[in-house]
Amino acid sequence: MWRRRPVGISVLAVVIIAVVSLVWTYFSGPSTADCAPVRELLAFNKTQTELLNSKTHVPEQGSQEQATEPSELDYRNWSDGISDRAAKVTAPDLADQAKELAQTTDRLVRARIDFNAQSAATAPGAAPPPAALAVSGLYDQFEAELGRLSKACA
Repeated sequence: MWRRRPVGISVLAVVIIAVVSLVWTYFSGPSTADCAPVRELLAFNKTQTELLNSKTHVPEQGSQEQATEPSELDYRNWSDGISDRAAKVTAPDLADQAKELAQTTDRLVRARIDFNAQSAATAPGAAPPPAALAVSGLYDQFEAELGRLSKACA
């Protein structure tokens, strides 16, 4: 009688450990190796966003200061860098998300360049050019895709 109880407890413990291991593996998400290129992409985006923001200056109303913003080349370098890093993501689920992010970034940059060109031809105080809506929508899409990638490899 004493022998059956320890064997039963041991079998139960092994089954519990196996179930916990399977559940942990299934729900833990991508491996660290799969997420390494995603983390590189996220880090690149963060540093480039900080760089772009450092080149942006919106003077206070009535100020004589000049507004500054990143150049077209700055935006294109950011987009190209995102595309290069997205191409290094190889895990199937993550690769699709990274590719979508790169495509959205490219569309966002093109829309931003169009917006800048249209803004230059817009009179002060006039309604924003049509490209403003496109930039806003693409930026929201970019942020959502970036958030999904970040969450997948958190």
